[in-house]
Amino acid sequence: MHCNESCKKFKAESNGQKSGRYVQGQKRCTQCELFITWEGLWCPCCGCLLRSKPRARKLKQRLSLQLSR
Repeated sequence: MHCNESCKKFKAESNGQKSGRYVQGQKRCTQCELFITWEGLWCPCCGCLLRSKPRARKLKQRLSLQLSR
């Protein structure tokens, strides 16, 4: 699996809100190394599983607080 650069069409822009990217519905592709706006579980470019939750403990806690509001 490798990036074929077609993911650039789905690249998500950071809008500067205080809420995180995952709260906004953006997902991260670890292979392509960018956030994309995509409804599926798999990257449309390389076929890797997209990450829809943060990895860091502090960011996980922040996400759960924002979703509970």
